[in-house]
Amino acid sequence: RARALLQQLPPQDCDERYCPELAEEERRQLRAFSARRREEALGQGLACPVPGPCHGCPCRKCGRRLNKGDPGVSASRLGDQFWHPSCFSCHFCQQQLVDLIYFQQDGRIYCGRHHAELFRPRCASCDQLIFMEECIEAEGRRWHLEHFCCLECDEPLRGQRYVMRSGRPCCRGCFESLFAEPCQACGDPIG
Repeated sequence: RARALLQQLPPQDCDERYCPELAEEERRQLRAFSARRREEALGQGLACPVPGPCHGCPCRKCGRRLNKGDPGVSASRLGDQFWHPSCFSCHFCQQQLVDLIYFQQDGRIYCGRHHAELFRPRCASCDQLIFMEECIEAEGRRWHLEHFCCLECDEPLRGQRYVMRSGRPCCRGCFESLFAEPCQACGDPIG
């Protein structure tokens, strides 16, 4: 449960204390971003029996009928509609929303992680949102400039050739010395 909550509501998305390496301008942007999200999008679903006036209403997600007294979830930011508890889930990852805390955007509900990623990229290395003007995009993911480094020697890889190993970049030298297969004929590593 705690792991699911940390995955859905990363503390570094709303509290600068979890981001010690941020520059002052990035801290300011994180505070403003977090305050705006709390004010405009954060809500808490209310788990309750479906009331009589909503008897026969369709679930907002699956469309199946909700009957009076059935367990349901209402989301005040999204009007007088109900969900089955199992249907009250993030639009992106489909995980049920732990403790029924949600963020809404354009009529859809999201966990905190995926709502934040609608607006800011997330670093593949540190899992923090990126507030800098520049970041590195490679292999369909993004990194802070200083975090796109070799997984073995920590050398920055910006503008250099690299090989992906276990989802992390590895510089050519480390890859050849540690992971490359040697050629059967000459013994040199196969790059």
